[in-house]
Amino acid sequence: MANGTRELDARDRQILHLVQRDATLAQSEIARQVGLSTAAVHERLKKLEAAGVIRRWTAVVDPAAVGAEVTAFVEVFVEHPRFEPEFIGKLLALDEVLECHHVTGDFSLLLKVRVQDIAALQRLLHDHVASQEGVRQTRTLVVLSTAKEETYVSPERGRAQP
Repeated sequence: MANGTRELDARDRQILHLVQRDATLAQSEIARQVGLSTAAVHERLKKLEAAGVIRRWTAVVDPAAVGAEVTAFVEVFVEHPRFEPEFIGKLLALDEVLECHHVTGDFSLLLKVRVQDIAALQRLLHDHVASQEGVRQTRTLVVLSTAKEETYVSPERGRAQP
């Protein structure tokens, strides 16, 4: 698993597929679909959580339904790595920042942000991103529409082929 205690087997992968598609599935229904007892499914889910394979249980919310109308990707150039830990720490505290990635290329970080409107995006960029120590440059791309946005990660990816 994530901490190296054991590899995921076919049933673990089936369970991960099912709970990612519908985390409200009853463990008895998961058990029926994967051919295990409910107790065995419960134990596997607990082990997957303990190993960090399942990071957390959550609901996927429609952003428009809660007024988060604007999605943007923000590239941030941090002039020296010594500034990154504090800057990233501040980003982690912001609900508007959905993702933060170290990337290759001309910029240091790539952020995915979601805000109410363009004015809120401007405030976020000015007050919490561009004005931080060590941030030399930003570039923002505003999303016009989204064809696909997914949280599902295939449990088959990264699996060694026989």
